[in-house]
Amino acid sequence: MAPNIKAQTESVVFYLLADEDECNRSYGQVEPDSKQATADDNFDPVIIADRLRTIGDALNKDQSFIKTVKDLTEAVTEEAVATVFEQSVDILCESYVSREASIAPELQLIHASVALGLYLKKNSPALKGKVMNAMSSFLNRRVSRWVDKQGGWDKVPV
Repeated sequence: MAPNIKAQTESVVFYLLADEDECNRSYGQVEPDSKQATADDNFDPVIIADRLRTIGDALNKDQSFIKTVKDLTEAVTEEAVATVFEQSVDILCESYVSREASIAPELQLIHASVALGLYLKKNSPALKGKVMNAMSSFLNRRVSRWVDKQGGWDKVPV
């Protein structure tokens, strides 16, 4: 059975942006009640979020990155956050992240969106829910086919 990439993405984004008190590891500790093995058996969103957080933290220290995300913190409505989030990721990929030409374009989008999400969580905590929705939607729209071709988030070479 193929992994549900949309559900995996939402889980990864949740744990990536979760506060310490929200991060319990109950997701992977539940035994399935059917004999059927699922494609999600090796999927652990906490581990994937931790790997992505390392990448995002490195980008968050870059001054050009900080300058690029300023507009997003000023967005008020959910639609504005989603629009500015996508525009900011595209700008980051064109300027900063694209310096790593050996990285697949989809990984560049993932790295930039992770860095942006972590930056906003830290600097604009009131936007966390909107950012979580915008980030999940963006990743599902822009990289879900590629993630699916990799075999799911647990197979993505971050």
